[in-house]
Amino acid sequence: MLERLLCAVLGHRYVVERVLNHGARKVGCTRCNSHWAMHDGTRSFVRWDGEFEEFYAPGGILAQASGDVPPNA
Repeated sequence: MLERLLCAVLGHRYVVERVLNHGARKVGCTRCNSHWAMHDGTRSFVRWDGEFEEFYAPGGILAQASGDVPPNA
């Protein structure tokens, strides 16, 4: 709880946790342990949730599109 208050007052300590593809990353805060999805092309920064995890997990549809997983053929 104190960590969230510190982030609200002082700002987050952002780190890139995982590069998803050329223009997308999973970003986290080392202080409050929050996570976000960041996409350069759309200039978006949204809270990371289970749906993002599903998409970018090995075998997920966006992991396949980014080349992380070999295509099914």
